[in-house]
Amino acid sequence: MPHTLTDDGRMLYAAQSWTAALHAFEQADRELPLPAADLMRFAFCAFLLGHERQCIDLLGRAFRGFLEASDGAAAARAAFWLAFVHESRGDPARAEAWGRRLAGIVDEASLDAERALVFSGLGHVALASSEPAQIRRALDLSRDAVKIAVPAGDTDTAVLSRLSAGWALLRLGSSAKGLAELDDAMAIVTSGEVRTPIVNGVAYCSVISASLRFADVARAREWTAAASDWCARHPELVPFRGECLVHRSVVKMLDGDWPGALDEAVRAGERLLPADAGLASYQIGELHRLAGRFAEAENAYRVANSAGRRPEPGLMLLRLAQGQLEAAVVSARRLDRELTGNAERAEFLQAYVEVMAAAGQAESAGRAADELANMAGPQPAPLLAARALTADGLARFTAGDLAGAAAALREASQRWHNLGMPYLEARARAGLGRCYAALGDDEASALEVDAARAAFERLGAAPDLAALPGPAPSSTGPLTPREVDVVRLVAKGLTNRAVAEELVLSEKTVARHLANIYTKLGIASRTAATAYAYDHRLL
Repeated sequence: MPHTLTDDGRMLYAAQSWTAALHAFEQADRELPLPAADLMRFAFCAFLLGHERQCIDLLGRAFRGFLEASDGAAAARAAFWLAFVHESRGDPARAEAWGRRLAGIVDEASLDAERALVFSGLGHVALASSEPAQIRRALDLSRDAVKIAVPAGDTDTAVLSRLSAGWALLRLGSSAKGLAELDDAMAIVTSGEVRTPIVNGVAYCSVISASLRFADVARAREWTAAASDWCARHPELVPFRGECLVHRSVVKMLDGDWPGALDEAVRAGERLLPADAGLASYQIGELHRLAGRFAEAENAYRVANSAGRRPEPGLMLLRLAQGQLEAAVVSARRLDRELTGNAERAEFLQAYVEVMAAAGQAESAGRAADELANMAGPQPAPLLAARALTADGLARFTAGDLAGAAAALREASQRWHNLGMPYLEARARAGLGRCYAALGDDEASALEVDAARAAFERLGAAPDLAALPGPAPSSTGPLTPREVDVVRLVAKGLTNRAVAEELVLSEKTVARHLANIYTKLGIASRTAATAYAYDHRLL
């Protein structure tokens, strides 16, 4: 038979050249309607390139084609992917309807192998519940799906079901077993056994998200690197990249690459669906807060909140950094009542201790530090152990136990160092310096504070620089009074337009002042100007 455009589409799909495959299938389909099996390949190309509406239309045509050919097994698989795509688009009612259609086909045709798809889908739905009984049901259903899928050679369903089982175990408190289950799923992915490329993206995002949520940063780094390599090999990809970019941003932030983390978070915000964009907005808010760009941080937190992502504890810490201690304490006490899950409390408690310590509430800080230590357990993940030690040191310092605080913060700084997290290490060392100063060891204090200062300067952590102990400079340096005014407002997070309105100047004049400031100080960014303002106590 002569070579056709459909043949081209199949070969390009197999070669993972999805844009070219999409175009070949489109041309072939215009000439002669594609058979159902090729419509499935066509649909997957459309999904991977971000054309979800087209994907749904093509899957619907494939589903009808399989039914007309009395191929119940293939029709069940098409129904499964229709449920998947509708869920990814935020259409739960339609996703559930296709899930019921899938179950009906499997029951009517007594399809044993395809029953794994039913169990996998039901397990995923049950996993969305916060009820322990439903989470256990999700685990049972996912394991049943694996038992059917593995002997049937259905690697796609096996991977998706193992991911659900891993998450269920994690949420039930079996961290080691849950992470091992996720690793088993990833072994199938990285060995190239997966048939549908969508599954690869789902798996990478799922395991990185779980690693970060359950405080296994080393695992998150490893799988983030693998996901980055996979995305780099497939630059056409649109789905998964948004959520994966948020994960990559978090890892880069922890590693101390704040400019790179901000770039990733901004790109993620452009690629995520509106319902998920809050993840990226919150991450953007965190990076702005750490750098002292408070106006930008507040705006990002508000956007995150509007998109359904709780803006705390970041917004609470922003209020603390802005000097609004009472507002921070009110938020901290409210969140202490509202947050009940272990994962969200693990992130919150360290921030709670910081706020309560700033308010001089030693008893509340100590209680929260103890809770975090108990949550970490006798053999905690390294990140949880470092968090618990940092909180314990801060609580002890607030209570006046200087020797105990110094011991905890010294150990915490070493843990953060071993984890390769320079900002959190510097924070612990800054606290240790204050302990040593209070104990009268000025030389040891100076060593720790100097190390923290160097790290904060490298990172551009302007608020932390300002909080370090030390005498205020006697001069504003080479800046004119008007340039000092501009730097002060820039350090508060104002844009050029806002600075111009505040000082009754034109934006062009403000830009000229900033250029002169950069030249005089030998710097090249607003972050550096902000750090200068904090370092010279201009605020």
